[in-house]
Amino acid sequence: MNSMDYSLLGFGMPGIPELLLIFFIILVVFGANRLPQLGDALGKGIRNFKKSFSSDTTEAEASRVEAKQVDSNDPIVTESTAVKSEKKSS
Repeated sequence: MNSMDYSLLGFGMPGIPELLLIFFIILVVFGANRLPQLGDALGKGIRNFKKSFSSDTTEAEASRVEAKQVDSNDPIVTESTAVKSEKKSS
């Protein structure tokens, strides 16, 4: 037996009656007029989360590419590292 067997605990995917009950509770708590606003806010939040996650990934990739270009192509960086290594050896 798997220790994470949810069927033994009575948990599983919610069916139609459970989803209807959850929707009814949300309807009672927030009201019919607020449901479209709530859905819109939830959608914007999910979009912003995805957008920020993808922009962080692209920024990290761009900084890695930029660092590689600076390390290999910039004569100032190679001169400064040569000066530092000469100071260390002195």
